[in-house]
Amino acid sequence: MPILMVRYGELGLKSRSVRSRFEQALVSDIRRKHVLREVPCVIESPRGRIFIHSDDWRGSCEVLSKTFGIVSFSPATKVSSTLEELVPAAVGFAETVLSKGASFAIRARRTGNHNYTSQVLAGQLGAAVLESNRARGVTVDLTEPDTEIHVEVRDRNAYLFGYAFAGPGGMPKGTQGRILSLVESDVGAASSWLMMKRGCTTVVATENEELATTLREWDADLKVVAPDEDLFALAHRHRCSGIALQWRLGDLERSKAPEGTLPVFYPLVGMNDHEVAALMSRITR
Repeated sequence: MPILMVRYGELGLKSRSVRSRFEQALVSDIRRKHVLREVPCVIESPRGRIFIHSDDWRGSCEVLSKTFGIVSFSPATKVSSTLEELVPAAVGFAETVLSKGASFAIRARRTGNHNYTSQVLAGQLGAAVLESNRARGVTVDLTEPDTEIHVEVRDRNAYLFGYAFAGPGGMPKGTQGRILSLVESDVGAASSWLMMKRGCTTVVATENEELATTLREWDADLKVVAPDEDLFALAHRHRCSGIALQWRLGDLERSKAPEGTLPVFYPLVGMNDHEVAALMSRITR
């Protein structure tokens, strides 16, 4: 059973205290989603990465693909970072991913203190893999290989993986303010999704249960309320600090922007029809 290595992006650039809080929020969201799916897991969160040991790693991949704050994740094989164990492990891993006559490259990176550099490690592992697969016509191509074998060394452990799945990125759930988002169509769902991606706790005002269900796939705790003509009053009732509308540039040119006691956000203002359609495809797949 592989371990899942999770990478996050911009939250790692925050100050130490903020980063710690955001990392905890991300781990809490991952754990909450696993509980709801009834998938047991153990989560470790050393600096810079999150590691998930799951009883159902494919189910965990589905969870991670719809968790804000995650940039990418990989099913990985965990071994010791000593060359005595890492070299044969890399050779064995390569046998599972390299086809006959394929070209490959070793992509190595390292964190911590070791008696080798990333470049030296890549060279040693590449030589061992090449020698082991010479009879199969395998070659090295560092520019455009058929297969990339990634090795990430972190202190005493090393992780071998062949690919990375994309996450939605953004900021972890609940790390920003509370927003009321009006959802009257697919466009409104796209607008809400962008606010959720920025870490906002989003209260959705809609009568469209299908769109609400779509957004709940990204936030199982999503609060849905009935729309009200007075959006500012509705936002205050639900303790929101702002309102998000699905308006784009043409809407703003044709209509007067609502005025009230809270800021109004227009997440889609710079997007055209094609970009919005592509975004909805990303949300619903």
